[in-house]
This record gives sequence, structure tokens and C-alpha cells, in this order.
Amino acid sequence: MDILNLLAHKAQPLTSSLSMNGQLIDLSASLSDQLGYAPQELSGQPIERIFNVESVRTLKSLFANPPADEQVHSLELTLIRHNGGLLHVVACGLLEWRTVEAARLHLLKIPLGALGHRLREMHNANEVMSQMLQSAKVAYWCIEFAEAVDINHSPDEIVRQVFENDSHWRLCNRAMADVYEMPSDVDFNQQPVRLYWPRSPANEEFVRRLIEAGFHVDCALSVDRRHDGSPAYVENDVRATIVNGHLLRMWGSIRDVSQELRMQHDAEQRIDALRRVFDAVPDAVLVIDEHLQPQWRNAAFEETFGITHGAGIARLLLDNGLPERTWHTLPLPDLRGRERSFNVHCSRILIREGVAWRVAVLRESRQGMRRVEELHP
Repeated sequence: MDILNLLAHKAQPLTSSLSMNGQLIDLSASLSDQLGYAPQELSGQPIERIFNVESVRTLKSLFANPPADEQVHSLELTLIRHNGGLLHVVACGLLEWRTVEAARLHLLKIPLGALGHRLREMHNANEVMSQMLQSAKVAYWCIEFAEAVDINHSPDEIVRQVFENDSHWRLCNRAMADVYEMPSDVDFNQQPVRLYWPRSPANEEFVRRLIEAGFHVDCALSVDRRHDGSPAYVENDVRATIVNGHLLRMWGSIRDVSQELRMQHDAEQRIDALRRVFDAVPDAVLVIDEHLQPQWRNAAFEETFGITHGAGIARLLLDNGLPERTWHTLPLPDLRGRERSFNVHCSRILIREGVAWRVAVLRESRQGMRRVEELHP
């Protein structure tokens, strides 16, 4: 008895034959026993009796597109036991269709056993993590490089590889799609990486920062592209998998800061406009904070008193204890140190609760005019 016959005798193979119309033609006694049925009990039954939905779909697809050489290689199938339990197998075999009127599929199955258990555990863990990531309100992403990036090169070469090497989205959750305003019928993970994270000077600088930090950074700004082509300014927390000096994948989370940057830009523009307004005022204006330090001065103040004398003027004003909302005449040194007479008006402005600043307006007084006037609203 040769080794194959010995194996067939001692370890009965799990085999089955199926017809193209979806019926079980024959099952080996060992497979029937594994599934909990009596020999020949399943003969003539529909394949749905012992195969799960996904396996039935796989088998029907095989009959619809039979292999040219009739050889069937490595099918992953799941069978249903009589008690409802599952039997995970890898199958191979022969699909007869050239010399017979009705095609028949003969399969030899090998149970996955402990390996199948580990695979199921991994599948379940992956499913749980995927569900958690998809339902998270934080936008998560992962870029995987099919062509690994060799980081044992200059920064310029690494930047080139990051943007030119073949890569794809490994995972982008629903929150990520929302940031990029992705339509619900478009799968982000099937989109080209460069379509939403294009190569640009800003993004090259982003990658350089990653390189300097060993691909471990928080709050790194990149300029991405939304689905409609408009820019998206996002802060990235980035981590990476690097093996033997090769970057395999990058992942992290993003926060859309486009609106914040727009608000900051608008605020800066308003501040700049206010500066221009106060610079147009002919009187010298000095703003003093709650710590009695000068915070801002206009062009007229700098022309009269200089750029570096703000603190000294503030001290003179405060030392004289000027009354609020009245004009008062006070001698002050100008840019050249000459003492000149100024009409000074001080007002307290509430910046926030418990914090007030002073705004001092200094107007050179006319000779001989020394009076105090109330400023009426």
C-alpha cells in the first residue's frame, strides 16, 4: 500500500461532488460524519443545506465561469453542521465541464482547525475595530505604500517617494469622509490618495516635518483637497510603520481647522484695518494693559515720542494719576527729549471681566491753554 492509499485509508478525506443545478451528488462518509449526517442522507439535497450563503455564491460563480483547465485551486468555504455549528475548510478539486453534458464539481476539503479559530478571532477583532472606527466622531485615516518608501535617503528623495510611490488608502472612516465632504455613494478607500492629498509646497513641508520627527508628530498642518476641489486645512496626528528602514504605512487622525484659520485670517484683517484707522488719527494714541505695560501705539505716537519710549510715557501718565474721561494738560518729553505740553485724555476700557485697559490720547496743547474740560458724550 503506497503512502497515498495509506493516508486515504487511515485518514478518510472530506470530499463532495456537486451538480451545476445546485444539488449535492455525493459526500464521503467522513464528510457526512463531520457534518453530523448519516451516509447518503444528503444525496440529492440542495447545496444550501450544508454551505453558507457566501460559499453558495462562490460555488455558483465557479460554475458560471469554469476554469479553462478544469482545475480548482484554494477555495475558502464554510459548511454548516447538522447542529448549526460551522466547519471552515480550504478546498481544491476538479470542475468537469468539457466531456460531460452537465458540469460537476468535485472537491477535496481540508478543515482549518485551530488555524480557522485564530482566523475567526482575527476576523471578529477586525470587524469590531472597523465598527468602532466607522462610528467614531474623530476622523481616522491610513495610507499604505504598495511600494515601500526607503527612508535611508536625503529628505528630498524621501519626499519624492512619499508622493510618487504607489500608495492607497488602507482605511478612512465616515468622519474622515465628512471632512472631505465625500458623497455617501462614494467609497473614500477606493479613491486615489493624490486626489485628496496632493503634492504641493505646503504638503512637502508637512512631510519634511514628519521626517524630522521620525514620522511621529501631533498637530501637523497639511493642505488637503475636498471632494469638490476646494482646499481643506487639517491638523494631523501621525504615526507610521517602519520596517528595516522602509516606510510601509502612515496613519493618524485629522481635525479640520479650515474655519478656525478663516476666522483667524478675518480677525487679523480686522485688526490690520483697525491699525490703519488709528494710524490715520492725528493725535498720539497709547494703549496700556492691566499690568501697566504699553500694548499698542499708533503712527502719530511713534512720530512724536518714538518707538521705544512707550513704557516711559505710560509711567509718566500713570504716575500723574490722570482723572478718567477728562482732558488734562501735562508736560511730556518728545522723541528728542524736549519737554512739550500735551492735552491728555484717559479712558478705561473693559477687556473682559475683571480686566481693564487704559487708552490715552495725547494732543499737543496750544500755547497758553491750560484748562481741564469734561468730555461729554
